[in-house]
Amino acid sequence: MATRVPPPRPWRPSGIVSLLTDWGLDDPYVGVVHGVLYRDASRLRAVVDVSHGVLPGDVSTGAFFLERSWSHFPAGTVHVAVVDPGVGTERGLCLLEARGHVFLAPDNGLLARLITTEPQGVLRRADERAPVRGASATFHGRDRFAPLAARLVQGDPPAAFGERSAEHVQIERREARRMDHGRVAAEVIHVDRFGNLITNASPELLGATHDAGWRARWVCRVGEERLPLVRTYGEAPDSAAVALVDSFELLEIAVRDGSAASTLSLGKGAEVWFEPAETGRVAARGPRARKRRA
Repeated sequence: MATRVPPPRPWRPSGIVSLLTDWGLDDPYVGVVHGVLYRDASRLRAVVDVSHGVLPGDVSTGAFFLERSWSHFPAGTVHVAVVDPGVGTERGLCLLEARGHVFLAPDNGLLARLITTEPQGVLRRADERAPVRGASATFHGRDRFAPLAARLVQGDPPAAFGERSAEHVQIERREARRMDHGRVAAEVIHVDRFGNLITNASPELLGATHDAGWRARWVCRVGEERLPLVRTYGEAPDSAAVALVDSFELLEIAVRDGSAASTLSLGKGAEVWFEPAETGRVAARGPRARKRRA
């Protein structure tokens, strides 16, 4: 017998909109969308800019930012995510209801991870009932996403703008994985503005939930060097590379008072390993590493 999916919570908007894009801040795009939201939604309390620094068209990073940021907002938030290299094409516009939040994004994989991790969420595809302002085929953030977000802020339910759908675009995402000899293979999925290398490995893979002394039992291998795991940046020796749990609750590689990306010549897509400490020595100095992909 199929499991019955409970209906979504009744929509109760908080008056808050979060905005995540790849538009940058050099052009007026962000400000224009703010203006449309305030013009069309009299109940709007605030627009929160999560980030506009996603590289143009980098859907995977946009999805990562959205996945790791939305839960810090109150229920009733409308999350607008626009990283949309397919703007103006036949790609759909998705609405996802989950835990009292509503997410708006193009159907290009931006919501794929959330749809997977929120199995009780309700996915809809916007139809002809969704508002459209303007005829631009290049700025749907202004002409489609912002007007729809405004209607949601005003209290219109998501069901008013589209029927339920089970179909959506997926994006490839490699997960950290356990290997032989207790090792964990991981990948750098983001490099932040400090040069920290954020991986897809969670501390739970290394037993962090079961063992208070887990850091001492592991090292991070980058190239031929093995880096210690520490609790804070301040525990690292000057200019030394270390691994630690970051604010995303993922394992990252950092260099104290420096950039791990520059020091190690590593970037997004680079492979790193977490290994039991007894398999090798821990590096005492800044490591040398082989670049895989910038």
